[in-house]
Amino acid sequence: MTNKEPKAAQNMRDLVERFLATSPVKRIQTKAIEDHVIKNLGIQDYWQRGGYLAFADLISQLVQENRLKPIKARKTNGMDPSLFNWYQSIPLQESFSLEEQRELLKLYHPKLDLAYYLQRQEAYRRDKPYLADLDRYFRQFKNSQDMQKGRAVTINERSFEIFHDEKFLASSHGQTLLEAVGLDVSDLNCHHTYEPFFYYQVGSLEQSTQERPLHILIVENKDTFFSFKSLFQEQITTWNGVSFQLLIYGEGRKILRSLSFLGELFFGTIPSGVICHYFGDLDPEGVAIWDELVQTYRPQGLKIVAACFFYVELLKRHGREAPPLRSSQRRHLEAIERFVLQFESSLREALRDLLQSGNYLPQEGLSAALLYELATEVKDPELEC
Repeated sequence: MTNKEPKAAQNMRDLVERFLATSPVKRIQTKAIEDHVIKNLGIQDYWQRGGYLAFADLISQLVQENRLKPIKARKTNGMDPSLFNWYQSIPLQESFSLEEQRELLKLYHPKLDLAYYLQRQEAYRRDKPYLADLDRYFRQFKNSQDMQKGRAVTINERSFEIFHDEKFLASSHGQTLLEAVGLDVSDLNCHHTYEPFFYYQVGSLEQSTQERPLHILIVENKDTFFSFKSLFQEQITTWNGVSFQLLIYGEGRKILRSLSFLGELFFGTIPSGVICHYFGDLDPEGVAIWDELVQTYRPQGLKIVAACFFYVELLKRHGREAPPLRSSQRRHLEAIERFVLQFESSLREALRDLLQSGNYLPQEGLSAALLYELATEVKDPELEC
């Protein structure tokens, strides 16, 4: 395999550094940086590369490297992990001299493309030990074919073999390092593993079609998962004419990463007739999770819809007494708009008002007892949005 050009357009760090370098102002809003990354990567790539957690880790790295300085007077964004709302950009240090660049290019195995580091002395000093580890790994093979002869291993297993740190390669820093030198995990004869989710299955997951869809219910919170699970165990699996064959515990934002594990339940290929119905809290964050699931997995052919029946029941029964949010949340206005369009026009304004009011409705508002009462026999599968 020939050495590849660095994937600059797909490198979250490179996108941020380019944004900082071209910004006409030195004081920059954190959300503007994140929006720039999402716009260039696309929402699917953004979350596959770690999403907000990876972005927050990158900003923290740039602070440690003295590329960014937090403006503490502007306070933090209320996210977890938190970042300051504004940072001041600090210019890059000088690059290596031409003579130093020539020496640097001779030091490492030709599989490693050092162009990224030639203009970044500080980044090179930080990554030098990791580059040395990669260099030692590649020099044990006579050629590229020998690298691929052995059985492929997981990314954490290869990471421990090369760096004596099983978490490094899958981290934001590790992914940035690989992209900087023009590599991906396949060049190391290893692969990512999908983070599994908790689920409860009713019967076999037989092949489905567009005419005979297989319905999956994803719920955000633990208590609601166990409430549905207790009903599934009693063979109560149908609401508003839709019968569910699989129940998944989304575990908040974790589902954005773990839903890829769904392919394992279908031996690698998810049938085209699978429909995932997402039910979470009626708040901006819960809506954002649904929206990001759609943006991430729809391009892969997986249909994800809002579980409208449960949201409508939640709003109908508790909408007038919705409590205030326990902590501040980003409004996610575009996600909210896409979410409310899933519902009948008569309900959209009420949903929009709730989601922008600073109040919320937890999905626990539909208790196990209430879900039992709402359960129905199969009537009309088209009723579910």
